[in-house]
Amino acid sequence: MEVPAMIVLALALVAGLSYFAILPRPAGHVRAIWKTLPVALLAFYAFLMEAPALLVLALVLSALGDAFLAYEGEKNFIGGLSSFLLAHIAYGALFYEIGDLRFLTGETWRLAAAGLSVALAVLLVAFLWRPAARLAPAVLAYATAIAAMAILSLGVPAVAVFVGAALFLSSDAVLAVETFKMEKSHPMRWLAALYVWASYFAAQVVLTLAVVAIAS
Repeated sequence: MEVPAMIVLALALVAGLSYFAILPRPAGHVRAIWKTLPVALLAFYAFLMEAPALLVLALVLSALGDAFLAYEGEKNFIGGLSSFLLAHIAYGALFYEIGDLRFLTGETWRLAAAGLSVALAVLLVAFLWRPAARLAPAVLAYATAIAAMAILSLGVPAVAVFVGAALFLSSDAVLAVETFKMEKSHPMRWLAALYVWASYFAAQVVLTLAVVAIAS
């Protein structure tokens, strides 16, 4: 089973890296398929490697979120937000399952990282509360979920798990600022979009490989 799994992983990496060429395209079916494919393939890889079901679920929910966010409009944005909210809850449950919170309190850097994650989430919500308008409560719920996921990742001994969670947190933070604070014509919007995909896909790859290694 490992050879097919390695092929699927390679295809996921190629699809994820090649998506940078698709980013400038307007919203449409081609971009939606290309954006959804990399993480969907990571989910299939995790399944083939007999990784924990919560990892597969988190990746499937993330791929669904990618499909929603490949299109414009508030309904698609809410669909993407909801999908990723559930993905973060699945990741948090996974980290709780494979980790031990005594690791969180046993090392100073882990406690500091947990505090920094909470501080970033609080600052982000405060910064976006007015621009988000009626979506502000949803932003609060999402920020709470991803901060909790980052904290729970610190209970896993493998540092790579927190690295993946931190990349995810930074990607979502930049995406939120891009969505609610940057006009379409903002000169930094293109750079923000590049960072969001790079950090997001890197996070999914790091988390997948780290959890598969732990489970094997």
